[in-house]
Amino acid sequence: MDSTTIVACSPPVIQIGQCEIDTARRILRRGNEVLEIGSRAFDILVTIASASGRTVTKDEMMASVWPTTVVEENNIYVHLSALRKVLGADAKLIVTVPGRGYRLVLQPDSQRTGQPGGNANVENDDDASAADGAVEPVHRPLPARIPKLIGRQDVLDGVQRALRTHRTVTLTGTGGIGKTRLAIEVAHRMRAEFPDGVVFVPLAAACDAQSALDAFAYATGSRLSATSAGLEQIAVDWRDREALVVLDNCEQVLDTVAAVAEALADASSRTRVLATSREALRVRDELVYQVPPLTVPASTDSASDVLRTPAVRFFLARAQADGAHLSFDETSVRLTGEVCRRLDGIPLALELAASRAAVLGIGLLAANLDDRFRILTGGWRTALPRHQTLKATLDWSYGLLSKDERKLLRWLGMFVNGFTLDMACAMAEHAGLTRMAALDAVTGLVSRSLLVSDPEGPTYRYRLLETTRAYALQQLDDNGERFRAAGAHATLFLQLAEADHTRWIERPIVEWLRHFTRELGNVRAALEWTLCGRGDPSVGIALAAVTVPYLYDLSLVDEGYRWARAALRLIPRDRQDAFHVSHEARLRLVSGLAAALIYTEGPLSETREAWMSVLNESAEAGRSDYVSRAHWGLWNWSQYAGHARDALTFAQRFGDLARSTGNETDVVLAARIEGVAHHYAGDQSRARQLLERMIEAYDKPLDRWRAIGLRIEHGILARATLARVLWLQGHREDAYALAARSFDAAVRYDYEMVTCYVLVEAFVPIALLNGDPAAAKRGIDVLNDLSSRFGFTIWRACCSCYDAWVATLVEPGRNATERLAAATEELCSTGFLGQLPVLRCQLGKALMREGRNDEALNAIDIALLHCDQNGNYWHYNELCRVKGAVLRRLARRNEAQSWFATALDFAKRNSASRHVAPAPANAAPAPAPQPVKSGQYCC
Repeated sequence: MDSTTIVACSPPVIQIGQCEIDTARRILRRGNEVLEIGSRAFDILVTIASASGRTVTKDEMMASVWPTTVVEENNIYVHLSALRKVLGADAKLIVTVPGRGYRLVLQPDSQRTGQPGGNANVENDDDASAADGAVEPVHRPLPARIPKLIGRQDVLDGVQRALRTHRTVTLTGTGGIGKTRLAIEVAHRMRAEFPDGVVFVPLAAACDAQSALDAFAYATGSRLSATSAGLEQIAVDWRDREALVVLDNCEQVLDTVAAVAEALADASSRTRVLATSREALRVRDELVYQVPPLTVPASTDSASDVLRTPAVRFFLARAQADGAHLSFDETSVRLTGEVCRRLDGIPLALELAASRAAVLGIGLLAANLDDRFRILTGGWRTALPRHQTLKATLDWSYGLLSKDERKLLRWLGMFVNGFTLDMACAMAEHAGLTRMAALDAVTGLVSRSLLVSDPEGPTYRYRLLETTRAYALQQLDDNGERFRAAGAHATLFLQLAEADHTRWIERPIVEWLRHFTRELGNVRAALEWTLCGRGDPSVGIALAAVTVPYLYDLSLVDEGYRWARAALRLIPRDRQDAFHVSHEARLRLVSGLAAALIYTEGPLSETREAWMSVLNESAEAGRSDYVSRAHWGLWNWSQYAGHARDALTFAQRFGDLARSTGNETDVVLAARIEGVAHHYAGDQSRARQLLERMIEAYDKPLDRWRAIGLRIEHGILARATLARVLWLQGHREDAYALAARSFDAAVRYDYEMVTCYVLVEAFVPIALLNGDPAAAKRGIDVLNDLSSRFGFTIWRACCSCYDAWVATLVEPGRNATERLAAATEELCSTGFLGQLPVLRCQLGKALMREGRNDEALNAIDIALLHCDQNGNYWHYNELCRVKGAVLRRLARRNEAQSWFATALDFAKRNSASRHVAPAPANAAPAPAPQPVKSGQYCC
């Protein structure tokens, strides 16, 4: 049967000294105290603890914790340092093995039990590893293997041989033939042959390129764009790996899966792909393995021969597991052989039949099966025989259900990626069933193998098998219920989303995001139905208004932008139209659209108009919270657009409103954005004063701020800007150190938008200004990866400028200079002009170095004009100095001296320094993440 049950391979609780690791809930405890650590640090801790004393190499660690992201080894050190601080006295149990990696010092009690934390002799790690006989997977755990596959030994041997000689092996065959179970068994048997582990990617719920890549990303612990950039990222992440990737249930997304398989094969000659599909992928070096049915008995076989055939053995094993009490007299055995033969030995059909045999007995089952399969000879001649058999089996199984079970099965077909019991009962209510009837129906469907139950903590999550869900949806259409069921599904997820939105503060935001990610497939299906012309648009608009902020928190900014725009297009312009949309919903959508636009399109006029719309509507409605949000958004737009004067105005308005309303959180945040605005306006003394005040207030333990819609960590961002200020005040080493600490803190915080901001605003430009192109290049590589993967257009364009800047330093010449000129023009096309002064300044220096003095002067004059028009003076004195240098080369000495004097005077007036260290020498890189609690404020 093409289905699996995913179970955890590691113990649910691992003891380390006085601490316990709860792997299921991802919690670290010491007694009754929950210890706070970042997600990457937690993954490192689990990786080391699960090795049971074996040394975990740095390569293994990076493959496990960052499976699809290229990172520096320094990331391990950063997270381990944070982890050891949290562990306290137990930190000594994690030791560094010089030149090799890290291991857990085991304790005597654990040695006897064989659990992590024991005191086994670990001097010979290689021998211990070999004794294990297998390499633990570095990605999400493999599904559990079936205790015994009946009649499949030849197939298993053949598939293993094929994988050793071909890069891609595709198991083909009809639905229910057992492709998934075979693939799982092969993966378990061969895992020791792949040092980089085995990855299982379930694609049954995938319906398009995006959801297919989402499934791959989830299985590998990464995020991928549903574009060519996603495939390019796979090629980069999987370069030179030696792993087995199982792509399960590919037929509905064949083109995308084929492209993924090609990318994996191209990335490494030692990576193998094992796919299950109803047809071949048609990729290079693919071996197509047609999975045969189980061997069935001939009509002339004796009873003993019938009992030895794989199909009968499988049928009897499943029937007995379901509680059947079958006799083995000659008549019963003959009827069993007949049932297996008429089902063509297809495991899914056999399993469904076996569950019915437990209720009906073999005689009644055979009689019903005969009636149901009469359609095989008089039905659709154009269909493949195996498809006919599976359809007949499903029709027969469906016919044996009660009326309530049939209806619930149909309506459950609307769910994507599973559902809870409460969700099933809610759908049942929409279908006209009582909760008790729904509970009975769910029980019946589970017992008949039409509904799969997966353990989820103390409860279960349910899902339909791929073929069963397709059958249920077809039955919905045949019964004329699809419209009602899809509407009920969308309404249900609107209700769930609204309920979650009112209770989000009860749990950490990261926990809510995990919950939202699990239901993302259902949310997308509901939005697609309601916003694309088929369902109730009022439901879709309300659902988009609630869920767009969550997409933002997952860095799925482009998707949030698309749903916000789709919802806004459906909002009636006149209140007399068919339905009315609340001010709250509209304000959320326009705010979400504007916040996304600045990153996906740039700070263009449409973005500003959207924020002005929020400002006007919220002021008219008396919503001071959204007035604050609009002022913040207009500050953010002005800042990115390089309009420093306007940015300062909007930042001060935000602060004035915060002080007038007594909103203490916003008062603190106002100090940050006013500090940023003063920095860009050229007043570094005032900027430093405000930023240091904000950091001091923000670090107070009582200020635990959280928000839905944007989990920006403002303390990290404030330090990034402070680093720039310190550099301009002449504290270049302090600035560089603070920028590096901010970057490390952003990596620990593990939110892509924060990391990109720190790289763009602080780490990369300060590294370049300090003449360290190697460090800058490392930051640029991370920035390029994140900005490309998540569609941050402005940061990707800025990344190209920084990369060209590096080229002017390490390989100066016309090619590098032209690259910088072209990249700067591309950046200008996005409207992102905040960094224009420093980029034009570097371009002028490069041109001057080549003797192209007139062009250099023009580049500098363009930048100076921008500064004068917009008040963007943060790099003004250096522009003046470089202009003086160019004029001196042009023998215009008097003019040159005037510009040198202007540069010096501006520096004295606006960058007066006072040497105060930004943080104690022994200070942690950054405080624990403290998300904001009120408002949705972007970077």
